[in-house]
Amino acid sequence: MVKKTLVALCLVALVIPPIVWGGIALDLLAVVVTGLSAIEIASLEDGQRHYRFACMIFLAMMLMLKIPATLLAYVIGLWLLFMFVCDIASAKMTTDRIAYTFILTTIEVLAWRGAYYFYDGRGATFTFLWVLLTCYICDSGAYFVGSFMGKHKMNPRLSPNKTWEGAIGGYLISALVGLAWAFFVMLPYGGVAFEKSFVICASLLLPAVAEIGDLAYSAIKRRWGIKDYGSLLPGHGGVLDRVDSLLFCLMITQALMVVWGI
Repeated sequence: MVKKTLVALCLVALVIPPIVWGGIALDLLAVVVTGLSAIEIASLEDGQRHYRFACMIFLAMMLMLKIPATLLAYVIGLWLLFMFVCDIASAKMTTDRIAYTFILTTIEVLAWRGAYYFYDGRGATFTFLWVLLTCYICDSGAYFVGSFMGKHKMNPRLSPNKTWEGAIGGYLISALVGLAWAFFVMLPYGGVAFEKSFVICASLLLPAVAEIGDLAYSAIKRRWGIKDYGSLLPGHGGVLDRVDSLLFCLMITQALMVVWGI
């Protein structure tokens, strides 16, 4: 637990400054996270070197070129076509691997586009931190509540340690923290005029999205018979083990903003 906490504090120290500064610092953070994620995605089976390289190039290109939304579907379609070509050309490739790689890389791209969306006059740092708080407070709250009060298993097939008590406790704590940050920090000091209905809806929805995202990535791990996506972060696993629920939250936040016309 001590090691896990120290690693978490180090991650906070490394991640928060780029989020606050934005610009090149945020670009570097995005490249590092997506690059490491690409390696983990490509390593679900044997992780051939050329396959890792292809995943890294695709994710980097999608981030750095800032492809317009009107072209996004076509580029993602070409990426899927490329992977099927890999399937045809290599006996080691499987349709399952194609599907999971496509899902994981597409989620990563859409999530980072959601993050960059905040930096176009939508609160940037305060909004990003809001999403981070609701996401990780939910995870931490669920862990602690589940440790002390958990009795009823939530879904042993996907995550043997998660309980309904932990999930409900994490959700409630996260929703309260999200509402508090939004109304007492983000709206007064973030330089944005978000509608209160948007803030309330997002604060109540994001904790649930975080829990669904966590379970979704757990399901993929169970499919491949692995405990963690990697071992880079002691006590936490790989990069994908740390950003799984956050990726879903970033996508949903942007979607809600579009719905509210923000």
